[in-house]
Amino acid sequence: MGVKKKKEQPRTKRGGTSVRPMLNVRKDTTSDRYTLVIQILRARRRGVVFTPFKLQPGEFDPVKGRAISNPKNREQRRFADNVNRYLRHQLHEIDRIVSELERGGEPFDGQDVAGTFRRRYDNRYVHTVFRRQIEEMIRQGRHGTAETYHSTLTAFGRFAGKRHYQLCELDEPTVMEFRDFLVREGLKVNTVTFYLCKLRAVYNRAVREGFAPRGMDPFGGVAFRTEKTRKLAVDDTVLRRVAGADLPRGALAVARDLFLFSFYCRGMSFVDMTYLRQRDIEGDVIRYRRRKTGQLFTVRIIPPLRAILDRYREICSPMALPILMVKDEEGGFRPFVLSGTGPDEQRLNEQEMYKRYRQNRSEFLHHLRRLSKLLGLERSLTFNMARHTWASRARREGIPMTIISEGLGHTSEKTTRIYLDELEARRIDEANEVVTAFWEVADNKKFSVGPERIDGFCPARNGPENGIDRPPGRKKPSGL
Repeated sequence: MGVKKKKEQPRTKRGGTSVRPMLNVRKDTTSDRYTLVIQILRARRRGVVFTPFKLQPGEFDPVKGRAISNPKNREQRRFADNVNRYLRHQLHEIDRIVSELERGGEPFDGQDVAGTFRRRYDNRYVHTVFRRQIEEMIRQGRHGTAETYHSTLTAFGRFAGKRHYQLCELDEPTVMEFRDFLVREGLKVNTVTFYLCKLRAVYNRAVREGFAPRGMDPFGGVAFRTEKTRKLAVDDTVLRRVAGADLPRGALAVARDLFLFSFYCRGMSFVDMTYLRQRDIEGDVIRYRRRKTGQLFTVRIIPPLRAILDRYREICSPMALPILMVKDEEGGFRPFVLSGTGPDEQRLNEQEMYKRYRQNRSEFLHHLRRLSKLLGLERSLTFNMARHTWASRARREGIPMTIISEGLGHTSEKTTRIYLDELEARRIDEANEVVTAFWEVADNKKFSVGPERIDGFCPARNGPENGIDRPPGRKKPSGL
């Protein structure tokens, strides 16, 4: 007597919609694994949502509609948990679509449900996962991250052409092909690495959320190379020329004030200056959260910083600095006005503020280039230069690396060292000039020798300007 086969039980939602996970068993399939799909039946029409998973019949329970976990096999248990977590998420989204369509009042069938799901939630594909994460970033107000994801998606779209890559197809050879494609486009090494890092971030999140199979690492064998770029710090002479320039009221003076404000605030980024509000200023202290990391910063207000804040207090409220200014009909400027306090209004305000931030950042960078040309500087100033200059001067004054890293808001000292590599190289070169000046010994120049000092050179700090004491009569080494 044969064993009676268990009857598969569909999940039935009100209104006569049947939703059932099942294996797509096909006679022409040569493998013993079958694609896991979600079947949707309504109004006698069938729609199918595919998943990225393939299972053997013994790994799936058709009655419960879930993968079977083997407690004796840890890898298989993890795989089953991953499949079931993915199914729970997808079934929830399908139920939500059905409810939305029912509230709409128009007749629909199973194919309509599946089609709506694919347009909105089909996370098998790289481009749909990217778009979903971009939309989420925008909802959270993380417009900068959304922009970097969008540029990466655009680059990947150029590579893919008309083909829509599924996450399960994103293997190591494909990632290497994408890297080689970017190189052939003429992009620099750091730009190629930037795109690969963003693609990896999106993929890893898709794995955590159950949209991509665990156990695969398409980036494991891909080398993420970076090249050193020209460091941005400027020396004290440039700082004095910028701060002491006699400028008339206007765009150049405002751009100069913003550059110095960043420097006086331990290299505050331009985006943080943009969103800084007057309510963030409490007495002699500025308290703000960094937009990039969410870290809380406290900066004591020094006199030149106070002078800049006082200069713009009346004209740009509620903001602290005149970055989000709007041109009026008469050609002048007025403060950016926030409208409404509801969720929708706040979201629109965030989008408009970010749009204006990007536009005005480009304009102020243009004014910094004009100012640099006016002052005869060798390099055009940027707001990143203020940040790098603060770090370099702090290191030159013997401030420990941990304090500099904390002041910049870096989560790792490795990032801080990137800022300071050029400074350290200059100090070593200057030390080498001192150590190798053996001809001066013949001129009866006496050098003191000790365990930590040769000719006044102390690796930690020895001297108020560059950490090196030069022998009498020698020319002062050039430096920051």
